[in-house]
Amino acid sequence: MRSLHRTLVGVLTLVLPASLAAQKLATGTWTGTISPPNEAAIEATFNVRMSGDTTKITLNADGHAIEATEIKVEPKQLLFTFAPGGNSVRCTLLLRDDKSYSGDCLDTNGGKGVIVMRPPKA
Repeated sequence: MRSLHRTLVGVLTLVLPASLAAQKLATGTWTGTISPPNEAAIEATFNVRMSGDTTKITLNADGHAIEATEIKVEPKQLLFTFAPGGNSVRCTLLLRDDKSYSGDCLDTNGGKGVIVMRPPKA
């Protein structure tokens, strides 16, 4: 009995921190802007959904829909990549006090844009 107790405690010690570390974005349609390098901001929506335990994001702006890849939701930031026109763009968005995300997106040519994502209305 004592061995079973130790085993359960050991398993919980390993499993609980991993489950607590898993962050999730609110699913639904986020709103915001995308500012490409050296261009004005354009209105955008971000369709956030879950596929099992995997976060999926579709960026919609200027009549185009692009799937984000390499999505990581961390406690204070959201990381993802997308490829408009075949040019890979890597984004690092920081969590704001109002639960929105905002940050820089760098393309492979050194250009820097900005994305702002506001969560769906509750």
